[in-house]
Amino acid sequence: MTFRDTLKLSIIAIAVITTGVNAQSAIDGDDLPPAKPGQCFTKAFFPAKYATTTERVLASEASEKMQVIPAKYGWGTEKIKVSDGTEKLVTIPATYKTVPQKILVAEESFKIVPVPATYKTVTKRVLVSEGTERLVKSPAQYKTVTNRVLISPARTEWKKTKCQDRGCNQSEVVCLVEIPPVYKTVTKKVVAKPVSARKVTTPPQYKTVSIQKMVTPPTTKKIMIPAKYKTVMKRVVDKEETTRLVKTPAKYTTVKIKKLIAPASERRMVIPATYKTVTKKRMIADGYAKWVPIVCKTSMNKTMIMNVQRALKSANFYHGPIDGVWGSASRSATRAYQKAKGLPVAGLSVATMESLGLY
Repeated sequence: MTFRDTLKLSIIAIAVITTGVNAQSAIDGDDLPPAKPGQCFTKAFFPAKYATTTERVLASEASEKMQVIPAKYGWGTEKIKVSDGTEKLVTIPATYKTVPQKILVAEESFKIVPVPATYKTVTKRVLVSEGTERLVKSPAQYKTVTNRVLISPARTEWKKTKCQDRGCNQSEVVCLVEIPPVYKTVTKKVVAKPVSARKVTTPPQYKTVSIQKMVTPPTTKKIMIPAKYKTVMKRVVDKEETTRLVKTPAKYTTVKIKKLIAPASERRMVIPATYKTVTKKRMIADGYAKWVPIVCKTSMNKTMIMNVQRALKSANFYHGPIDGVWGSASRSATRAYQKAKGLPVAGLSVATMESLGLY
């Protein structure tokens, strides 16, 4: 049931009571102020007073952001031996001279035959790229949390309504109504799993190189040559046959190698928490109802109404004709004036007349 329906029932109940008993017994005057005959009163409702406050609410928690700095690599060169070099013996033949006599033409001698070295080709595993490392970032995971924030607590308020005229200009009925609390749902984002990083490594790389390696070094073997005689000019050895070892240098190749200069790392940055402001309405004074004196309907003549209309028009609240008729335009202007001046909204009250300078 709405407040307007409650008001209608209250008016009907009052009407039934006033028809069965006299007007004096229909009104409970225990809470009325002292009055003189001819004075009229109505109950004016003074609304509750509220204060607006603001509260700083956490919108998102502080978190951290991580930046992965990849590892740095540089290219270098390395000298790799691919061949030990070779060795061989070269025969230096003997030299002779002739002697004019019968001599041995050819003495018994030995022939030196070189035996070359033997080689074999082997393979060698050479490192061409060291293993690498890098950090892979796993982003933070978030979840949304909702909180129910109280904006306005539960309260009671007096609600006013009008009833039938009982000899006065206006009479009102007030009811105490419960106003439920008002809540607001605040959504915020929180960290469910912080940002992290894992290390990913790649294995080193190798290259297979063919290398010639000596199995047996070069040698010589002697073959005996028997002596020869002849009656001729004798040819004798001036310098015997010899051998000379000839070496070829080892062979090298330059290999390009990728080397680690600086390992991968991480840099963390703090993301501060964020807040937002929530406005709350708080009651600082309860509303109440109070009897206030008003101008009785029997006292409202045309001259008085015209004076009220002129005063309201001077105050820029009334814009109708000065005709002495207490119609809807006059009542609306009076209510607007009362609200603007902080007066109780209670028909044409004595306080309103005093404020207009008519009393």
